[in-house]
Amino acid sequence: MFCGSCGKQVPEGSGFCPGCGAAAGGGAPGQAATPGAAGGPSAAAAQRARLEAQFKAGSQDAVAAVKVLLSDPVGGLAKSFSMFDSSRAQIVGGIFGAVYALAATIAFSIMGSLIMGFAMAANPMAMGVGGFSVPFSVYVKIFVAFVGEFVGLVVGCLLVRTIFKGAGDLASDIYMSGASFLPVGLGLLAGSLLGQVHFSLALVCLVFGSSYAVLMLNAGCSKINKLSDGMSALGVPIVISVGLFSFGILMKVLM
Repeated sequence: MFCGSCGKQVPEGSGFCPGCGAAAGGGAPGQAATPGAAGGPSAAAAQRARLEAQFKAGSQDAVAAVKVLLSDPVGGLAKSFSMFDSSRAQIVGGIFGAVYALAATIAFSIMGSLIMGFAMAANPMAMGVGGFSVPFSVYVKIFVAFVGEFVGLVVGCLLVRTIFKGAGDLASDIYMSGASFLPVGLGLLAGSLLGQVHFSLALVCLVFGSSYAVLMLNAGCSKINKLSDGMSALGVPIVISVGLFSFGILMKVLM
């Protein structure tokens, strides 16, 4: 055993380092080593390092999956899913879901500011002298609601897979939900920016994003969960309905 302070070898059975006097467990000189004092910080540091490594690896996996999805959003869903094992697919799907919730919240903020600007221009006195500002806590609640929508979509995928006895597992449910929400988040974000030019452009972006989400969910049901075309066509509306229902319930509770 070696001293954690000076690096010198500590004889077996000795409680203190003969070189610097530090406790054998790495404590201060003259302080007896205890399992809690020695193991606590190192265990926490190891846990933190493990989580950081998982997040870094998950981010790299997410980037690799996005590259496949960009080249073929619908056909590439099953291909990108097959790149990962179960745990990695869950992490990537979770990252996609978080990206969607963040993009949707930012889009909501931009569109909300735009609408408030129109309202103030139409009736400045109605908004008050100081104008109108939305508390940050409101955006936090909206973000939580969008995360809840993603979770609802996962539950919908699990429900459809269970009802129709499809293949796959929780990892496929999470990955399908997160990946299919990416175009929706991108559509909302692009629409909130282009909506400042003309509101119809925001609707076009939302339609494109939503259409790709439907197509990707259908591809996931048929290619990943191995459902028939008829079951996939019926399953997609169920999945979307559960997701929207979850979002509506959370918005009602939080707001």
